[in-house]
Amino acid sequence: VTCWMTTGERQAARIRGLYLSNILRQDVAFFDLETNTGEVIGRMAGDTILIQDAMGEK
Repeated sequence: VTCWMTTGERQAARIRGLYLSNILRQDVAFFDLETNTGEVIGRMAGDTILIQDAMGEK
């Protein structure tokens, strides 16, 4: 069980880092027209928690 929890945490951290690096590559206009900073942070946190829960303890 601990192995799956650790795997889920590692993958979530890796995905968070990749997500952030891709967001930072966007043009500034992306944040003006498409989304705002709070929405980006909320989605990043929420999505990675879902992934971590799916891979972790069941």
